[in-house]
Amino acid sequence: MEIEQKENYIVKAIDLTHDALGVARLEDGYTVFVEGLLKGETAKIEIVQRKKKYGFAKVVELITKSPYRLAPKCKHFYECGGCGLMHMDYDVQVAFKKYRLDSMVKKLGQDPTLVDDIICMVNPFYYRNKVEIKFAQGKRGIKAGYFRAKTHHVVDLDECYTMSKKSFEVLKLIKTTADELGLKAYNPETNEGILKSCVIRESYKNKEIVLLFNIATDSFKTEQLFANKIASDYPMVKGIGVVKSEDESAFSMDEIRVLFGKSYLTEELLGNTFEVGFRSFFQVNTIQTERLYKKAIEYAKFNGQDRVIDAYCGIGSVALSIANDVYKVFGIEIIEPAIVDAKKNAKINNIKNAFFEVGDSEYVIQKWKKYHFDGIIIDPPRKGCSKSFVDTLVNMKIPKIVYISCNPATLQRDLEYFLQSGYQLKGITPVDMFPQTTHVESVALLELK
Repeated sequence: MEIEQKENYIVKAIDLTHDALGVARLEDGYTVFVEGLLKGETAKIEIVQRKKKYGFAKVVELITKSPYRLAPKCKHFYECGGCGLMHMDYDVQVAFKKYRLDSMVKKLGQDPTLVDDIICMVNPFYYRNKVEIKFAQGKRGIKAGYFRAKTHHVVDLDECYTMSKKSFEVLKLIKTTADELGLKAYNPETNEGILKSCVIRESYKNKEIVLLFNIATDSFKTEQLFANKIASDYPMVKGIGVVKSEDESAFSMDEIRVLFGKSYLTEELLGNTFEVGFRSFFQVNTIQTERLYKKAIEYAKFNGQDRVIDAYCGIGSVALSIANDVYKVFGIEIIEPAIVDAKKNAKINNIKNAFFEVGDSEYVIQKWKKYHFDGIIIDPPRKGCSKSFVDTLVNMKIPKIVYISCNPATLQRDLEYFLQSGYQLKGITPVDMFPQTTHVESVALLELK
């Protein structure tokens, strides 16, 4: 049972949690997790939630500051849920992320020197090539931005240092155009208004932007005028679509209507060209994605005779990046439109040794277990791999596994099972795919003993 209490204490942060909360202990040994408190800092805190074994607190007064504390660049830092580490020097951010992987490897009983230096960014700002913007109606017009952390309250963005500058200019244009045409944001309480959200995607290499609006009605009177005005005012916008959908994820099968231009943008990655659709999964940081895939290829050391699986393949970005280094590569992806894109991307790049199948990786791989494969690349969602999927890989005795992960917690769980089943961890490299946030991407190499 949770008891809501408010008590003040003076504490010193002795560590950071995986999501960068300061870890402190009261005189009686009770542990509290303090939002915004860096390791080594002393503060007067207020406990806002007390549980049996630990509690959560906020800073009332900062008494001693860490030399690594920075004033956040963004005015929305303390209310917006988009960033979590902007108050921390970037060198310390990446050291914290590497420390998370070091700790994970130690918990697995492995040598922490297996963790390579983190691949970080020269400029850790303006890197996102995709953002999902929410709308709400304000007194002076439409509000657009991210949800405040752990709420559905929209923070109306006046600036943003993670999305690209061009995408932010388009965001401002969307707001002014909507206000000019009298378009209102959807209000779920009154069931009034039209605009619910918008996915803004940008091609880093080809300088294109596409927009997908999720709306509350099948259509609206000024939709064509709305789309044409945005496209004419910002020629970098090459496609605008609308959809009415309760499901705003990539799994949505609701029909998208194209109001302007095309339904995809083109991006280049490691020498290949990719068409990225409105709903397609594509890593949000193009610069770091290339570095991540290069490290995966370097780890794998594939040769021209290898038969390789790319599980959770999306639009084929990994499979097509390694196609020239292998005999055949077989991609699996549960989202059907992504497989359509993957096959199309293979044709665009004249790649004939990549084959793709729609389905859950867990089940498709069952059909392939009698065949011999030399390696597999897996890049699962945050929840990691299912137990049955890992069991099948172990039974197939695939000699080489390259595991790309965005969640150290599920990576640790899956690696532990592989290690218990006859695999060795040969190396792991963290990649700072999401600067200013607590998230860290990594790529690990496992080899069968």
